Amino acid sequence: MIATPQSPVKFNPFAPGFREDPYTTYQGLRQQNPIHNTLDMWVMTKYQDIIQVLNSDAVSVNYIPQYVVQQKVGDIPGLVELGQKAIVFTDPPDHARLRRLAGQAFSNTNINAHTAHVQQLIAELVAPKIPEESFDFAQIAHQIPLYTLSHLLGIPQEYIKTIDEYIHRVRSILEPSLLTKMRIRRIEQDLQSCLAIFQEIIDYRKTHLGDDLLSKLIQARVGEDRLSDSELGIACVMTYVAGHETSKGLLTNGVLAFMQHPEQWQIFREGKATSKQVINEILRFDPPLQQTVRLAVSDLQVGSHNIRKGEKMLLCLASANRDEDRFDNADTFDITRDAAAQIAFGHGIHNCLGQTIARLEGQLLFTYLCEHVREMKFGANDYRWHPEGFITRTLTYLPVSFIPASYVSSTDMKNPSPNLSPTGGEALKI
Repeated sequence: MIATPQSPVKFNPFAPGFREDPYTTYQGLRQQNPIHNTLDMWVMTKYQDIIQVLNSDAVSVNYIPQYVVQQKVGDIPGLVELGQKAIVFTDPPDHARLRRLAGQAFSNTNINAHTAHVQQLIAELVAPKIPEESFDFAQIAHQIPLYTLSHLLGIPQEYIKTIDEYIHRVRSILEPSLLTKMRIRRIEQDLQSCLAIFQEIIDYRKTHLGDDLLSKLIQARVGEDRLSDSELGIACVMTYVAGHETSKGLLTNGVLAFMQHPEQWQIFREGKATSKQVINEILRFDPPLQQTVRLAVSDLQVGSHNIRKGEKMLLCLASANRDEDRFDNADTFDITRDAAAQIAFGHGIHNCLGQTIARLEGQLLFTYLCEHVREMKFGANDYRWHPEGFITRTLTYLPVSFIPASYVSSTDMKNPSPNLSPTGGEALKI
């Protein structure tokens, strides 16, 4: 993109080629127009500016629910309640209360207790594909978080496919630019159907508690306070909404980065970087969550710009992660760097509560591939990014060919552990 001093680069996610390469635009914005008003919002692209906003008490996360209500599409009680009770959409003090309760279930200890299951799940899904000449890794990347989240929540197998279909459509709530009135009405229908399923499971779990996160959410207490049934159902919905597509993006974007930078794969296989470093660098280099939205609830100043109460801000997290003032050689994929300061999961009080799950999936997948795959190559010349939206960046098609490590036999890969079935909890007898 060529820009003159009279026509600086502006954020335009609908421009040809942006979906395939947003980073050239981000670089131009950081250099020429790091904070500007376009598309009825303030677009911010520098690391320090975005950190300031994410730490500010002058902003709200409730923009998307407000936008939905403002569309005046009729009776949408489910979406209204989602905006009031989902951690990702609530401001203090409601946010602090919900996070204290949900945080008891989504602790590192509770999640990491399921490590062995996720390891086995990955082996079950990936091992049979390694001997194939080419396969679509995006399909595997879809299944890993779907089955992981279902297992963690204790969702019975018979519900998983239906929940996945509903959540696929409900997830578009995160892309406000796509929310037509007709689409909002469809999301409301799917949300209500999904909540009905979760309520059935919640009713059963109350008398059949287990080690799953839903059981721990039911048992969570702060004094006499606990999560209501509707809050429990919304927590289940948002675990999938916020945790599935982003985890899928972490896995696909990571495999793509390694195929484009094969020398980094060899560095990993030689033990010169940890799996934690790998995940942090993937999240920094090509994060699945590209932007987040905030609404000013009082005036604030960012840099030399005055943001007025009621104005929207689009914070380009992916651009911040490539900010040359924060990360040396920011456009270089380097798994040996310290990328812990990346903000792919947000920052401040609204940093992602479920990021431990995504990190677990990512570290276990790339550790498994490191042990079993010598090289990762493109299985075909084309790969495809998700065709809709710009808040998230994930691949819908990624043909790959895994060249197995010499010490792993094809028989071993075709016959992984027979004990795992990639499902959720036991069948409910209700």
